[in-house]
Amino acid sequence: MKGMAMTELFIHPKTGDAFVVSLEGKKVTLGRAAACDIPLSDQYSSGCHAAIIPTENGYAVQDLGSKNGTFLNGRRISGEVGLNRGDKILVGETNIVYDRAFPTAVEIIDDDGTTFTHSSNTIINVLDIVKKPPATGRPDAEKFRQEPKFLAVLSEVSQALIYHMPLDKLLDHIMDLITLNIPMDRGVLMLREGPTGQLVHKVVRVHDSPLRNQSILVSRSILQTALDKNSSILISDIQSDERLRGQASIVRGHIRSAMCVPLWNGDEIIGLIYCDRVGLLVQFTEDDLRLLTLLANLAANKIENAEKVLMEQEMKTAINIQKNFLPKSDPVFESFDISGSTRACRHVGGDYYDFIPVDPARLGVVVADVSGTGVGAAFLMASLRAALHAEIPVIKDLALLAAKLNEFIYGSSDSRSFISFFFGLLDREKGEVRYVNAGHNPPMLVDAAGGTRFLDSTGFCLGMFQSVSYETRVVRLEPGDILCLYTDGITESRNKDKQEFGEERLARRLRESSGLPARDIMEKIYEDTFAFSCCAEPGDDMTLVVLKRNA
Repeated sequence: MKGMAMTELFIHPKTGDAFVVSLEGKKVTLGRAAACDIPLSDQYSSGCHAAIIPTENGYAVQDLGSKNGTFLNGRRISGEVGLNRGDKILVGETNIVYDRAFPTAVEIIDDDGTTFTHSSNTIINVLDIVKKPPATGRPDAEKFRQEPKFLAVLSEVSQALIYHMPLDKLLDHIMDLITLNIPMDRGVLMLREGPTGQLVHKVVRVHDSPLRNQSILVSRSILQTALDKNSSILISDIQSDERLRGQASIVRGHIRSAMCVPLWNGDEIIGLIYCDRVGLLVQFTEDDLRLLTLLANLAANKIENAEKVLMEQEMKTAINIQKNFLPKSDPVFESFDISGSTRACRHVGGDYYDFIPVDPARLGVVVADVSGTGVGAAFLMASLRAALHAEIPVIKDLALLAAKLNEFIYGSSDSRSFISFFFGLLDREKGEVRYVNAGHNPPMLVDAAGGTRFLDSTGFCLGMFQSVSYETRVVRLEPGDILCLYTDGITESRNKDKQEFGEERLARRLRESSGLPARDIMEKIYEDTFAFSCCAEPGDDMTLVVLKRNA
């Protein structure tokens, strides 16, 4: 067997300290039962939940019929799956990393939100430190900046942050500079991410080896106060304060002194820096708090600039990817008039349409929409396009085609990514479309008499679930019929009153424009959509394919 020497599991329970188990070429079981080789104090794990098994190539993880499942890198597994160094295994609420040490975990816990406001502690509004208050004299912060020892630190950090570097390296660099100038046992830099502004720790620094296997416990009420009030918080002399030393984060973390300051860029709070002292007997001072606040303000502005550069770079990449996989022109397919295009929003990357010749009598028509936006969405859509083009020449059954694409997307994306997908095979001789609809907006068919019908879903979105089956359906197009394929950027476009454009407006435009060529019909729909939204910036990509049978 290969790769058995010094192979370890790094195990981090939801509560309690992390620990390491060395694998010695034998099967190791994990679960809540005491008889397991690695017993877990985890209410969500089964008695004998999972196993790590030696194989010819190293080790594999196997679910042992657990109730809540075993997850590998965010995907629920079945059977035996090989492990690679750094793979992340989830058993119940216990995180396990295979053969690679994980950084010290950060755990946000609920404490009594009133105790840290005790008079022995300090809460200062960030504006009082980094900005001169209006209609007043020189603020204390201005005087603070001029003190030689602090001025030297601020000048040094300002100079060190001049040079451009990737965001991840910048965050590491910021924490290195801060911990160099403000001695601490542990420090955490967190950024706000996602629509809810959830705090995600990006950099962790621990300067005492015995502490690296212990979680950093941070009080949620402290973080929330710093965010809500844009305030810097100093908690000092904790062990002598009866009300403070009884809190869970203090007791379990053995904290003596702590600070928490916002990363405020002048307009908004983009994150927080938290630090504490456990072994150091010297408490943080108010001067430490003010210095950390000023350094955090410098850092926030640099982070904001780095994020803008990163977004611009990702935007260019996503635009180039999208341009490369979209059709260069409309297809020529006798007796049918077909036109398609996309209008990208500022996020770009989520929509895809395509025309794929299968043989002289048949044309594949595709419209798809990946969850998310940006370069990640563009790369996933490019992967779908490559897989689709590879399968088309050999696949005769569209249901099987969709099932294969589903397995490909499921295996090559994270658990939050999926793609709505419509594929129609247009047959000029039969005048029909054979199709599969994997959770996409139902294409709208308007007949020559003005009647409307929809090509509803025949299965789940690609990548949403494993081992999904699909149904193939057929619809016939008569002369004068119009089939409109679209993404939700069209129907969900909103006006200033938050009303959606909707399917009814789309159907009306198709009826009113039925005498026009497909390209003109498409442009009319775009005109209606933009007029409806009153020039508001689109919240999602918009894609249309209009297919009209002439004879």
